Amino acid sequence: MTALKNLINKSGEMIAGRGGPLGVNYSRDRAVLWLFLAPAIIFMLFANVYPLGYALVMSFFQYNRLIPGAVPVFNGFQNYIALIRDPQIIDSFVRTILFVAATVVVEFLIGTAIALLITTTIKGMQIIRGFFLIPLMMPFVVAGTLWRTMYNALYGPINYFISWFGVPRLEWLGNPDLALPAVMITEVWQQTPIVIFILAAGIQALPVDIYQSAMVDGAGRLQILRKITLPLLKPVFFVALLLRIMDAFRIFDTIYVMTYGGPGKSTEVLSLFIYKEGLKYFKIGRASALSVMFLAVVLIATIGFLRNIQKQQL
Repeated sequence: MTALKNLINKSGEMIAGRGGPLGVNYSRDRAVLWLFLAPAIIFMLFANVYPLGYALVMSFFQYNRLIPGAVPVFNGFQNYIALIRDPQIIDSFVRTILFVAATVVVEFLIGTAIALLITTTIKGMQIIRGFFLIPLMMPFVVAGTLWRTMYNALYGPINYFISWFGVPRLEWLGNPDLALPAVMITEVWQQTPIVIFILAAGIQALPVDIYQSAMVDGAGRLQILRKITLPLLKPVFFVALLLRIMDAFRIFDTIYVMTYGGPGKSTEVLSLFIYKEGLKYFKIGRASALSVMFLAVVLIATIGFLRNIQKQQL
């Protein structure tokens, strides 16, 4: 009995001293866990939280780095009021909405059709799928440079091919009426594969039993598409739509390389306008306020789509 009591006492001391059964030191493991997570957390704080907080604070100051010896001067909400009244910002915002709406709609129309096609049992579809990976693997700067060369009025292949049909050479990127549609075409070419692969994955995940039952009941392909496939794909559509809208709002690289917002202001979207205000004219306060407003718009749109996705799942 004495030996048993001594063993129990030693076990209790081991558990109390090390923090758990079997000699596991939970406090030490927790400390080691936080030690390994610390570099990632610190990096996220400096890469995301600090810039956002700095932009929010500077949005309430008037600060122009081009003025020698200038210091930030607090001016409250004057930056936001001035932005709302600025016609250039309103034009850039409208242009951004037009760009996002047009490109996303076209991407989903083309992407849905191709996703339905590549999920069929037709031979050769595996090879065709591989071709859609090419735009995704291409960096935005490279894609912008490629399409800027293709749109060249003198030696671009696009003007060369349309000349076969008697169409005169066009100044695609030099004409204010054609520059924005030309950039939209580039965006659609590069981003449509994302929609294709998301929708194709959703189509392949649909239950086969429903299709078999519909075919037994005599439903045609068009009826199956309208009554089964598209309704079941609504959650997938919402997810893909959310991703594409958020990404389309952040368009910068392609326009920067292709037109730099020109000719004039015809392709100057909000992201490029913010870049020019902050890093070209060094109006830090004004650029920060515009960045916060831009973030708020995207955040509101994102929350709205997330709520719709939740309603679809209920």
